[in-house]
Amino acid sequence: MKKKYYFILLGIILVTATFYILLGKGGMDPRVVVEAYDKEWGIVIPNPTEEKAVFASEANDDGHGQWLTVYSYEEQADFSNSNMELVTEEKRVFYNKKIQKFEQDTFSAYSKKAQKDMELAFEDHHLKVKKGDYAFYKKKEDGQSYFIAIYSNKELYTYNWHE
Repeated sequence: MKKKYYFILLGIILVTATFYILLGKGGMDPRVVVEAYDKEWGIVIPNPTEEKAVFASEANDDGHGQWLTVYSYEEQADFSNSNMELVTEEKRVFYNKKIQKFEQDTFSAYSKKAQKDMELAFEDHHLKVKKGDYAFYKKKEDGQSYFIAIYSNKELYTYNWHE
């Protein structure tokens, strides 16, 4: 009887491992994200070569949460038809304030212990928007959910706040 359970458990592990490997080692295909950003936020981005989840909150039953993801490109990507804007000096200040607000609001939503882990993640990926970068900001009608995207130095930073 015990052997039967061991074989069932082994089978489940093998099937899970197979799906994990076949579906890109548990990650999401960046092309799926590109399509989702277009549909959800109206931003069209080129297909990235790499995706790194810097911070992802544990979404609750309603799907609320915060995400910071960095997409990398091997070559300079063209964002001229992406609905992103070229950052001016005035817009640089605007976008830096939006990123700062995202970070502050994210920190305040978690316990002190969780904040320490978050500090490390945000420290390594703290972006300062510069004149000449490409940027995008959109807030949903509910006034709570918003999305920020910044392209700088062959990397696209996306900040997603969903209420």
